[in-house]
Amino acid sequence: MKKSMTIKGIDDYYRAMNSELGLFEPSGTTLCYQIHPRFGKGFVERISLRQGVDICILTMELMRDLEFVCQMEETCFEILYCVRGQASYGDYEKGNKNTIQRNECDCWINEGGRNWLRFPGGVPWKSVSVSYGEGFIESFLEMASEQHDTERMKTALHSYHKRNERRYASSPDIELVFGQILNCSLQGIARLLYLESKAVEMFSLFIQNELVLQEPRRYRIYLSREDRLKLDRARNIIVDNMLNPLSISELSRELDLNTYKLKVGFKEMWGSTVFGYLRDMRMEKARFLLTGGRKSIIEVAQEVGYSNPSHFTAAFRRKYGINPHEYANQHRVLDR
Repeated sequence: MKKSMTIKGIDDYYRAMNSELGLFEPSGTTLCYQIHPRFGKGFVERISLRQGVDICILTMELMRDLEFVCQMEETCFEILYCVRGQASYGDYEKGNKNTIQRNECDCWINEGGRNWLRFPGGVPWKSVSVSYGEGFIESFLEMASEQHDTERMKTALHSYHKRNERRYASSPDIELVFGQILNCSLQGIARLLYLESKAVEMFSLFIQNELVLQEPRRYRIYLSREDRLKLDRARNIIVDNMLNPLSISELSRELDLNTYKLKVGFKEMWGSTVFGYLRDMRMEKARFLLTGGRKSIIEVAQEVGYSNPSHFTAAFRRKYGINPHEYANQHRVLDR
């Protein structure tokens, strides 16, 4: 199944997906769409915020391949995180191909070019993306105190086109924000305000990564493409073994990567030690469980790999500046 469409902006994108592809069916009164049963299963939630900021949470499994060519007239910048599955995309005129898969992040700017996107059939897909309209970008650029900073920010944004081979090097901070967007349990206006703050935080982290952390982007040790792929895989292994984490030597053997390159390379790429990243992922999962308000502190501690509740409490307080019991009580009050 292959279609081609020319659209003006984000609103037209969703209308075109409905009218030309017949892919979505409106669900309820919110901006939520269900994948039409003729094509597969799943849903799309679209959250429209101020200044042209859009958040899209997409969960689906199609019965057959979906490929379409899209030309967007309005400028927008998009950051996407793949939670599950894989998809391909690229510049239609150039004919290049990029692939994004589980736990990978990428970004691109749309400025009128024709781009293609392909989702394979039979492969479960889940993603969360944040799109920033031209109004938001311009207002953000106006905040720069010096013209030099403005130009550097513009250069960073415009270096990401679907026609380019450049991939965005994500960071644990950005992945944490994506997780907070997905796991937000607030309702109504409180949810919208929270998600808007996360969208702004996401953009600021992008600017931080591009202009500060990665300029110049030099490794203290040489990392080949294969090394970087192994270090990316290390993050998946850490998350999958959160309850029974591998030691550095065990992880090194699993990846077929020497321990020095694992420790130094992981911190160079992701800005955190192996166990620092493990701790951050544990704390984020704990925060999500406590927000639900249905588990005791002991149960939460055990679910994130802490056999000693006092050690868990101390780690949570260091991360968030509040005891887990107090955090859970605050969210119980908010949810009433």
